[in-house]
Amino acid sequence: MQIICTRKAKSSNETLRIGAFNIQVFGVSKASKPEVMDVLADIIRTYDIIAIQEIRDASQIALPALVDLVNADGSQYSYVVSERLGRTTSKEQYSYIFNTDAVELTSSPQTYPEPNGTDPFHREPYIASFRALGGNFDAIFIVLHADPEEATAEINGLGAVVTYAQSTYPEEQDFIVMGDLNADGSYFDEDGVSTMSGSEYYWLIDDSVDTTTKSTDYTYDRIIVTDSAVSDLSGDSGVFRYDLEYGLTLDETVAVSDHYPVYVDIWCGRDVD
Repeated sequence: MQIICTRKAKSSNETLRIGAFNIQVFGVSKASKPEVMDVLADIIRTYDIIAIQEIRDASQIALPALVDLVNADGSQYSYVVSERLGRTTSKEQYSYIFNTDAVELTSSPQTYPEPNGTDPFHREPYIASFRALGGNFDAIFIVLHADPEEATAEINGLGAVVTYAQSTYPEEQDFIVMGDLNADGSYFDEDGVSTMSGSEYYWLIDDSVDTTTKSTDYTYDRIIVTDSAVSDLSGDSGVFRYDLEYGLTLDETVAVSDHYPVYVDIWCGRDVD
């Protein structure tokens, strides 16, 4: 199933393209670079729903500026954004940016409420529900940027987040977890025991691909779906190599991010729940 995407391939009327992208310290500094912002806008337009991580912007102006640029060509994207999260003074936000011509938000997003007396996540996951406008697909999305030094524990904690989401949305069966989970190298053993390694979960992005833009070769970024969502998959998932698509040099590529976005295409009209 692993496909390295080297072309701009926005979803058709039959499918939705969803995914996740850690855009690496996104704030006013990066937003002030037109050449970087143009690439980010082009990438986002290839998705119908994209979960953005590592927004670091106390001013709260960089993300709206990016969405405005996405829409500068007549596209109709909107976004929701989490509160600023983190245990230290360095706070991050998540955002779902979505194509309003293709999908709609069906309830208010929420930050995962950690049980009293616990602190399993450096940045609590952000949960949102979407449905396709041109079909019957709907799902609950969960995005996480795991702390690298605690990646194994945080990935193991995602099972409880899915359970919480299932109780919050009892009529929904399709749950999609994605983001920079730091799920490789010394941070996480994909072959080890995990709450997310059971038969009820399907890892779309496995160790066969590299999601980093530098000389490293790690699959930090993942998309994991519950088994009930497998029938919705079109069979196309992988890494969007924006450097190859847009003909970027290494320096131009890493100026955008140290991560590539990951993606999966979903059938709009084959949801059975």
